[in-house]
Amino acid sequence: MSARATFDDLVVGAGSAGCVVAARLSEAGRDVCLVEAGPDYGPYAEGRWPADILDARWLAFSHAWETEREDRSQLRARIMGGCSAHNACVVLAGAPADYDEWGHGWSHAAIEPYLRRAEEMLRVRRLGDDELSPWHRAFAQAAGADAILHPVNVVDGVRWNAAFAYVDPARERLTVLADTLVDRVLLAGDRVVGVQTSGGELRAGRVILCSGAYGSPGILLRSDIGAQRGLPVGEGLLDHVGVGLGFEATPRLNRETAEFERGRPLSMAQVTVEARSSACEEGVCDLYVFPAMDPAVDGVYDLSAAAFAMKPRSRGSVRLTSRDPRAPLAIDHGFLSDVHDAEVLVEGVEAVRALVADEPLPGYVAREIRPGPDVDPADHVRASARGFFHPTGTCAIGRVVDGDGRVLGLEGLRVVDASVMPTIPRANTNLTTIALAERLAERMLTG
Repeated sequence: MSARATFDDLVVGAGSAGCVVAARLSEAGRDVCLVEAGPDYGPYAEGRWPADILDARWLAFSHAWETEREDRSQLRARIMGGCSAHNACVVLAGAPADYDEWGHGWSHAAIEPYLRRAEEMLRVRRLGDDELSPWHRAFAQAAGADAILHPVNVVDGVRWNAAFAYVDPARERLTVLADTLVDRVLLAGDRVVGVQTSGGELRAGRVILCSGAYGSPGILLRSDIGAQRGLPVGEGLLDHVGVGLGFEATPRLNRETAEFERGRPLSMAQVTVEARSSACEEGVCDLYVFPAMDPAVDGVYDLSAAAFAMKPRSRGSVRLTSRDPRAPLAIDHGFLSDVHDAEVLVEGVEAVRALVADEPLPGYVAREIRPGPDVDPADHVRASARGFFHPTGTCAIGRVVDGDGRVLGLEGLRVVDASVMPTIPRANTNLTTIALAERLAERMLTG
């Protein structure tokens, strides 16, 4: 615990949003304490970060919160930088309509400058054709104009997470408390005055929860801030729902990929394909296909492609299993509770199979092995639907917080993370989360 226990601002959670908020508030001269439940390996330049966290080629799950059940959809990072230290380094923004529908002062015009600022801070660049593996290049060729070569936050092979981008330049002016678990906020009437942590109390004039779409509602619920105050905390959980298919690589693809790896890094995710279901609205795509490749075992590469509904209607919830902050949360995604999402994914399975049958992919695919070509798409969707690690909506704008992230009915408490998004954008959510935090941090200083 810090020698001091009183600050201007307490930022709870050092994930993507928390890193932004702490850096921007401290930049303006605020006395800020950034509290993180997981470890902090210090500045990137000191060379103490684990290899898997740095390796931008693959997802990293070594630093994760305990989950209630075996469900990879629930995994979230417990480390400085949060899920930006674990993810696939895909930096995409949603469609303009995604932000226009939020209301309460939000629109695409309002967030767009902060999307660009976030890209600059993450040092984003777009992959070149020569960087695509044979598998990903074939998908891009088969998809034509519907293929998106990923913009990535990869710097010399390193996953350039939010801690490197935002916290490292601010470390001299920040107090960082790592390995410190926050239980609940402290209330004096209708004003929040601090937090109770595993190391004792911390006090501040303002508390900003940045613990994500699972963690922030958990803290609020342990603080009896929810139904008791007429706020639907933890309700409305959204995530992109999807289903994957697996394929056996031909000897030709194994040979060409091994040759590619001798001169280039092989990355899991490089291309997104807009598959456009029949439910697309005004030409905006709500169905994406993501081809992926895993490292070779005995010279054989594991191929897959997943289809995801990018504008799902099914909603779930986050609830407590215990008042103990160490206990895993009860996370129910409610996947496919709205039949619309299942219908979109059936089209997604059909789209993947159609792409794999289109040149030049037949030369690379020997056969479908998961679930198998004879399995009906609807059966596969019902049996295998999963999330995309993009939870949102559990402290939503207009329901739990106002447009500036202030918790309704309370003073001194804000939520700034993906949980406040009232609807989910049609994209990986990390860039939007960082842009949202940039804008709300600025409004805290100017509003």
